[in-house]
Amino acid sequence: MSENDTGTEADARQAVWIRGLFMILFMIIGNVAAWLIAAVAVFQFLFVIITGKQNTQLLSFADGLSRFVYQIAKFLTFGAEEKPFPFTDWPGSAPSGS
Repeated sequence: MSENDTGTEADARQAVWIRGLFMILFMIIGNVAAWLIAAVAVFQFLFVIITGKQNTQLLSFADGLSRFVYQIAKFLTFGAEEKPFPFTDWPGSAPSGS
């Protein structure tokens, strides 16, 4: 085994450990986001009861938040290499098609 191969292997191991640290961070952020989703759901429910209509700004925020949680899940399960927000842009709303 050459010295170059050992360096590459060590770099790969280091990258996995760094990813592991990011995974722990995003697990914590994901748990906070889950509580935030619950709060948004309750607030939206109360808003609909009081006003009879949905809060569109809250809908937009909830859509981005749910996409953010999806990005976290993809990263945590090795379905994506790209780190979620704040390392990328905040996930926007889905394009309206149909």
